[in-house]
Amino acid sequence: MEIGYLYALGAFACIGSYLVPSRLATAKGLAFFPFMGLGMVAADTLLWPFLKNLWSNPLWFWGSVLSGLLWACGQGLGNLALEEVSLAKAAVFFNVNSFINIGVGLVVFHEASGIQTYVILLAGGGLLFVGAWWVTHVTATPSKEGNLKKGILLSLAAGFFWGIYFVPVRALEAWHPQAGLSALDSLSGLLLGGSIPALLTGLFQRTCWTLRNIGLGAATAGLWTVGTAGFLLAIQSLGLSRAVPIINSNTLVYAGWSLFVFKEFPFSQWPKVLAGTVVVVAGVILMAFSK
Repeated sequence: MEIGYLYALGAFACIGSYLVPSRLATAKGLAFFPFMGLGMVAADTLLWPFLKNLWSNPLWFWGSVLSGLLWACGQGLGNLALEEVSLAKAAVFFNVNSFINIGVGLVVFHEASGIQTYVILLAGGGLLFVGAWWVTHVTATPSKEGNLKKGILLSLAAGFFWGIYFVPVRALEAWHPQAGLSALDSLSGLLLGGSIPALLTGLFQRTCWTLRNIGLGAATAGLWTVGTAGFLLAIQSLGLSRAVPIINSNTLVYAGWSLFVFKEFPFSQWPKVLAGTVVVVAGVILMAFSK
């Protein structure tokens, strides 16, 4: 097996769980974002040698920071979405980023060609939308869901930013490669860029500064950091159009958290949620192996 798929598997597991701590925190929505920022600063401190190395190449430094800022835009919207809809539903619509990443990978970076590729990608996309529609129409536990329409729109907006945030880094890899820079160098810049808006949010949000929230923010940042490291390595090996759909199959992981841990749906609705999520996962896997 190509090693890129192993990196993608690690990212699949970590990114498929990094939003879970926010469900356990007393600070919700944007009020939880500053705790994530603190965790990202702590992670970047551990990567300080890589950040110094990145600083020596200004173009890569600012490109990586830009990627982090774009990710933070998506994360803020994602946090707001999770105030309105269940984890399972939000994760399904976050998957719009698969289409964007695939489109960029094919059109901009020429990662695949041929009519067969586009037919299979279209079929995978069709499955993803069918699964998303299916999960949307499953009735969640009333106390676990607020404004469904608002939650879906926020999830789609988050998915848009998550669909473009890797583009600056991928463009640098394609058009301005540097032998002395690694995925961890890029990750240090992503962490810096992501932590800035997260921490600034704390200046405008009233939040509860407790050890519990700080610890959960650190756990969220830790899972995201490890997952993103795998993500970057997978992109280097497989390209955007292959790595992203595989990793975004973590929708199934989020469905498991939503059903078995947080009980966001009545037991009678579980088969429908699982069936819809499996259709989504089938779609992204089909897109991933269309090359």
